[in-house]
Amino acid sequence: MTPTARRTAAALLLALAAGAASAETHRLDDSLSHTVPPTAQMQWRPQTRSDVDGGMEAWVRVNIRIDTQAWIGRSGRVYMVLPRDESATLEAVWTTDGQLLAGRLVSGERALVYAGPISAGTLSDQMLVRLRSGPDWQSASRRLHFHFEIDTDSTPGTQRP
Repeated sequence: MTPTARRTAAALLLALAAGAASAETHRLDDSLSHTVPPTAQMQWRPQTRSDVDGGMEAWVRVNIRIDTQAWIGRSGRVYMVLPRDESATLEAVWTTDGQLLAGRLVSGERALVYAGPISAGTLSDQMLVRLRSGPDWQSASRRLHFHFEIDTDSTPGTQRP
């Protein structure tokens, strides 16, 4: 590699590292989101040959309304987050009807649901979510603490909300 090529490669790596370092994560207000029905009961799922342990399952429809007013005019990546549950691992798999991406996550992870420019004050969609846990699930009913986060790139001259 020539010295010029090495300098160019080093500059490119520094620019990429600086871009990654400038990404900021913020929790979004999704207080207007709600499930239909308001509560869902986990049910034992039938055991199959490939699923000897069984487990619990619930289906819920979620009307998503995420406040993005503070981010209009910026680009970002919105993630759905399910914090780790101390008593059992929970898997969520969902489909969507509109703006948001379908996906999957396990408690303790986050999953991308939107990437691109924020052009409106609200991201809205409806999700059909299947929740599954192993047989170690402790209750037929429990409050889950899903939330949404946005990663934005810092842009010189812009302020954080």
